[in-house]
Amino acid sequence: MKNFLTILILFVSLGSMGQGYYWQSGSKQKKIQNLTLDAGLGLRMYFGDIQQKGSVMNPVKIGYGLGVRYQMRPNMGLALQLEGRGYKGKAEHAGYVDAVDEMNGKLWGGHLMFQYSWLRWEDFTRKQFTDRDPVTKTNMFLGVGFGGALFASSYNSRTYSTVTVVDSTGKKIITNFPVDASNAAAGFAMYVPVVLGGRYRIKPNVFVGLELQRHFYLTKNVDALASKKFDGMGTMTVRLGYTFGQNKRTGDTKKVSKKGKLK
Repeated sequence: MKNFLTILILFVSLGSMGQGYYWQSGSKQKKIQNLTLDAGLGLRMYFGDIQQKGSVMNPVKIGYGLGVRYQMRPNMGLALQLEGRGYKGKAEHAGYVDAVDEMNGKLWGGHLMFQYSWLRWEDFTRKQFTDRDPVTKTNMFLGVGFGGALFASSYNSRTYSTVTVVDSTGKKIITNFPVDASNAAAGFAMYVPVVLGGRYRIKPNVFVGLELQRHFYLTKNVDALASKKFDGMGTMTVRLGYTFGQNKRTGDTKKVSKKGKLK
């Protein structure tokens, strides 16, 4: 009888350990619960040679993109993002209204990024999506990675040159005349992306996010102007995403209909 009671207590203990808390599953976690797809729309800005001196701003263009993220741990994830957008630069020269440098370009690229979340990305199949639980619906993160883009750009420039001549009477005449220049470039450019972002879970499987990214290009002529100065891009994007396998919390009890049947 004593041995029987010992075996019974051991069996009940093992069963309790396998069941865990009400928000936890005794079964192995499905990897699909760590996968997220998202799409983004926002603004982008070019930084580089064709930019007003002393200004941190430049003309903005619409940017868009798609992304997929695999959350390895609540505070660590890998994100692959694809992008397609235009970019523009403008610099005005003093003295003449039409003395302007203007650049337009387009690029299509993508990057792989490691993201660290100091506000964890929660798995809501393990924890209940209510305000009573010790979980957060907000995720804040930093990221860095490496990527590349196909680009095509062109620019037009007009400056004025001053020439002083002396006529036959010895009088000095100052003449200003325009000097025009233009160029185009296309190719593949590598860059290092850095991101600061946040996400808010509207539902366990749906979130809205905001990302601020800065791309440091290793190629110096994405503006069609080769120089010693590196080019850069900045983006501000609103993203809407979907996380797989988060629509139902593990351990949820089935609802009972008015007829007494399980749904």
